[in-house]
Amino acid sequence: MRVVSFSIPAWFPPRTGEEVRREVQLTEQESAVFLCLATGASNAELAGELQLSVSTVKFHVHNIRAKLGGISRLQACLLAALAREGTRPRGHSASGGGAAAVPR
Repeated sequence: MRVVSFSIPAWFPPRTGEEVRREVQLTEQESAVFLCLATGASNAELAGELQLSVSTVKFHVHNIRAKLGGISRLQACLLAALAREGTRPRGHSASGGGAAAVPR
C-alpha cells in the first residue's frame, strides 16, 4: 500500500483546543478521496466518481478528518482545494502565490 504525505499550511487554524498536524500521511485511496473533496461533492457523488461504495467514502472521509486533527468537512474541502492547486504546474495557478499543501 502506497502512502501519500500532505503538508498543512502553517496559517491553517486548528479547532479550538486542538492542534493541527502539519504533516499528514494518507493512504492512496484516502488521498484520492481527499483530493476529490475539493469539489464539494456529496459522499454519494464522490462514490460515483471514484467507483467506491458510499460507505467506503464515508469511512475514508472520517479517517481523513481524524488524521487532520478532527477538522470539519468544510475545512477538509478547503485543504483539499489547496492540495489540488499545489499539484498543478506553476503557470496554471490562478492565485499565483503562497504555499499550498502538496502531495509528495
